[in-house]
Amino acid sequence: MIDPGQLANDVAANVVTLALPGALWAVLFLVAWEHGPFAESIGFGRATFWLLLPGALLASLTILPIAPIANDWLAVSFAGGLFPFFVAALAYRKLVAGDSRHLAVFVATIAVFAVLLLMLVLPVADPIGGRLAGILGTSTSVALDLAIFLATAALVLVLWGLSGRSASARRLVVVVALLAGVLVVTFVASAALPGVGISETFPIYLVPPIGAGFFAVVIAPRVFRGQEGLALPAAYIAATFGVLIGADVLRQPPLYGVSAAGVYAIGGAGILDLVYLSGLLAFGTAYAAHRAMGRSLAPPTAVTSAAGPGPTARLAKAFRDGVFGRIDDSLKGSALAGREAAERARLLLDAPPAPEDRPWQGLPVPGWVVSDEANLAAAARAGTSDGREGYRGWATARWLVQIGRDLSVRRFASIGHRAIAFGIDLAVVLAPATAIWVALVLRLPGTIVDVASSDAFNVAAYGFIAVSFLYFVLAETLGGRTVGKALLGLSVRDRKLRPPEFLGALLRNVSLLPLLTVIGLGVPVALLFLLKSGTGLSISLAGVPIPGGVFAFVSVLAFVLGGVGILGTFGILVISVTGERQRLGDVIAGTWVVRTATATPPAGATPGAGPSG
Repeated sequence: MIDPGQLANDVAANVVTLALPGALWAVLFLVAWEHGPFAESIGFGRATFWLLLPGALLASLTILPIAPIANDWLAVSFAGGLFPFFVAALAYRKLVAGDSRHLAVFVATIAVFAVLLLMLVLPVADPIGGRLAGILGTSTSVALDLAIFLATAALVLVLWGLSGRSASARRLVVVVALLAGVLVVTFVASAALPGVGISETFPIYLVPPIGAGFFAVVIAPRVFRGQEGLALPAAYIAATFGVLIGADVLRQPPLYGVSAAGVYAIGGAGILDLVYLSGLLAFGTAYAAHRAMGRSLAPPTAVTSAAGPGPTARLAKAFRDGVFGRIDDSLKGSALAGREAAERARLLLDAPPAPEDRPWQGLPVPGWVVSDEANLAAAARAGTSDGREGYRGWATARWLVQIGRDLSVRRFASIGHRAIAFGIDLAVVLAPATAIWVALVLRLPGTIVDVASSDAFNVAAYGFIAVSFLYFVLAETLGGRTVGKALLGLSVRDRKLRPPEFLGALLRNVSLLPLLTVIGLGVPVALLFLLKSGTGLSISLAGVPIPGGVFAFVSVLAFVLGGVGILGTFGILVISVTGERQRLGDVIAGTWVVRTATATPPAGATPGAGPSG
């Protein structure tokens, strides 16, 4: 007999599961695009949107192996674990005005506390739960729930007593208090299913993040005085870390004596994982409550990372203004585009500073360029409602932007140099990985199927994807140069010619994940066929017998090379059509790949299209 209540619950659970990610992405998009300065000031600008949506989708198959535990391997998913962690850590810096010391204190506090809580639930600590259960006259499970609650309450009280009058310390206490509430409810409501993962029933798993978002906004006036918008990142941080510890750390299946060995990933469900969704749900709830209470969307902190749209984008906006009759705005936008084109060319060519009213002076351009820009700037200051004057100003700016692009392209790396540098970097990460794959295939016993299903083989394959990705990210963050780029004299730089920050390097290289995934999953399988196939099977091509292992190796390798070729061709096409020779990751992250040595032509030279490389 059908239970109507259970049926309604199941239908509602399926609807929420399907609709929740899209609804939360829409909220994140709305905040990042419609309230840009506010979003940037709380750590949820457009870069965060790109990382948590397309970035997480591209990273769905990327996991980072951490350590073996008994017969299992513990790993963490980039999409469902690391990316939310990075966003939460960067958002916490907004709470403490960019003070990295307070961020380090927060992360250290949470890490130590997570380890202490873990000692309560590990099998070796079961006597603690058993003794507590005997004292209270309850089951061990209930006793552990109570122990987790008491431990989190003690942590909050201790931090509150140590916080003093420091605003940053009080914010730490508030975030930890919200986190503790999420952690306790999540731990009580979750269960580890051996061989499957961690489960929470609907609608219980919605309660902790929604509660964190609502309470963060309610207490914001007392905690974030005059900066109530900081309640949004506080809610995200609390929900993300609370679910991460309450479920994925304390309920991690490898710690519960699973009979079947496997690779278990924190956040392994990717964009459908509770770690990923809970932070966004708390953020969305806080945003809705913030707006419902009529609070301001003015930036609560200074915006330091906002970059201008660039000369081309500004020129396009000036054209739209002119089409819709905003002639004066169009003329001013055109003048600004022309000035920015000169400033960008001067930056990239390392030219000396120019007079304030003559941005093109000193650049290798004809004299009429300097005069035309000066006339355009004067017309913009005077203002006009004449459509013809507005169009003439826009046409002048279009040529100025084009000239600036022709000058700047001399500094950008050519497609050929970038391709060679990337090939060197692939060799750097692929050579040791290939040696590990060959050693594993030769060492592991059993058939092809046995080796392919072994934890060690899968950890090595997925580990290559994660480690290669981190190689690009960390190398570009630390100095803007990988091994290949250093050998070719190239560097990755932001719009101020500085090495990109961590978030920029992360965004830039997310677009490499499909290519690294094809290599990381394809090459070890090809080696497996080559080294593990028996000698009995052979295939005849044009009368020539070919061992089956060799044929399978060549076939899989051809598939890998085809995938790399398709993705590489797409990247080259994007670089070719962008005026600043940017691939997709560069466009999203706002970065350039430039020649390390400047290439300033002699004064008076006529700008051209630049060297082809």
